[in-house]
Amino acid sequence: MKKILKALAILASFSVLTRMLGFFFRIFLSRLIGPEELGIYQISFSVFMVLETFISSGLPLIVSKETAVFNAKKDKKSEYGVVTSALIIGVITSLIICLIIFVFKNVLNNIFTDSRCITILFILLPTLIFSSVYSSLRGNLWGHKKYFLVSFSEFIEQVIRTIFTVLFLGVISFSLEKVFLASISYVISCVLTSFIVLFIYMKSGKRFANPKKYFKPVLKSSIPITLVRVVSSLLMPLISIIIPIKLMSIGYTSSQALAVFGIAMGMTFPLLYVPSTLIGALSMTIIPDLSSAVFAQDYSEIKSRINFAIKFSIFISFLFIPLYFALGSPIGMFFYANSQSGYFLSRSSILILPICLSGVTTSCLNALNMEVKGFINYIIGAVLLILSILFLTNVFGVLSLVWGMGLCLGGASVLNIIMLNRKLNENFFNFKYLFLSILASFSSLLMSKWIFNILSNFISLFFNLAISCIVGSVFYLAFCLVLGLYNYSFFELTNLLKEKVKKIKNKKQKNIQN
Repeated sequence: MKKILKALAILASFSVLTRMLGFFFRIFLSRLIGPEELGIYQISFSVFMVLETFISSGLPLIVSKETAVFNAKKDKKSEYGVVTSALIIGVITSLIICLIIFVFKNVLNNIFTDSRCITILFILLPTLIFSSVYSSLRGNLWGHKKYFLVSFSEFIEQVIRTIFTVLFLGVISFSLEKVFLASISYVISCVLTSFIVLFIYMKSGKRFANPKKYFKPVLKSSIPITLVRVVSSLLMPLISIIIPIKLMSIGYTSSQALAVFGIAMGMTFPLLYVPSTLIGALSMTIIPDLSSAVFAQDYSEIKSRINFAIKFSIFISFLFIPLYFALGSPIGMFFYANSQSGYFLSRSSILILPICLSGVTTSCLNALNMEVKGFINYIIGAVLLILSILFLTNVFGVLSLVWGMGLCLGGASVLNIIMLNRKLNENFFNFKYLFLSILASFSSLLMSKWIFNILSNFISLFFNLAISCIVGSVFYLAFCLVLGLYNYSFFELTNLLKEKVKKIKNKKQKNIQN
């Protein structure tokens, strides 16, 4: 438990820092290059990210899982062979993608609304090769549970990107358009980060080995995970086409349909995925742990880890759901000065539960070598999402997206848990725990709403939201403790932080004495 909480603290802290830096970076970029060039950049970058999904989704996860197993076996040769095979597969895939883009550049140029889009895409393409190197080596660090180095590499990439963007767009004068310079800064950040991770890999004594017998198992395991990420990447553009058309069919104008969809997707959903920062950190820690336990055939440890992961997901979900439900409108006004985004946030707050559960249960399936099952479950959920949008938009408007996402992620979560139950002959979904979590969340909902209404006439919106959310969270935690939803091991995270601070203070005192 201590190891999990320590890893969770490291990953979550760096994830928050990286996202915050990325948030401020986007604000800075939008102000420097203007709305038109920003739109062109986003179109090109969204296409590029779909291409990068082929490189950086399945391979690092499989490398991390296999590294954990071979590390438990003390089989360094096989560990290096897996890393080398993943690296070669990634580089070859990158080169094939680059070749396809060059061959069909005229087709893409006709699809893009601006010729600069294809130029930006060409600038970004070399990044695929360096990303393939970075992803494979990062997977090895992940498998060795070097969570600080994994998180630090992601953070340093964002730092380098921000520094070069500031230099290219705000300090040094270039004749190139700013949108091209922003693209070049991203390429530089990826290249430098790849060399940093390669240096860390080699410095720690790791090497490369004959990959011949590892190509097939790495491909077999990584393809389903990659397909899930690719389908997910392509699903959003498809939805962005279908929903506005359906909204227009029930009386919305084109501008109204796009505006409502933009509020739902651009303002509401980013806030809904905030809790997934913690769940994503948990998913990263659980894969190497479960892989090692699978190798050791320690089924009690496997069941314990999965039970903890699912309960933690429920616990975190109901920490946020009542706050979003009660304070959705003021949260929307504070972040976006838009009351409609707050209305959507309140109505879709329950989606946090399937978002968290689907993420953590998919990671558990991947760790148990059930990647194909996870892919099938996601496809079933995706079909439910499309059907919901097609048939429910006439009734619920843009909220059909909430129903669709609920059916998609909720259905995938239920199917994932059923698969885990069958695999390990265990019931991993505790309905009593869920019911008590819902019960505890009512205290948070009522208190946060009550405090907000009292303070709304006395203090600013920011401080009102901060106080209301803190009070609501404290009441939720208190009720959870009373209802026995967590034991004192959850507080071990605080103890770990205290121990860390104490060590830093002792080190400083020793340095002063010396």
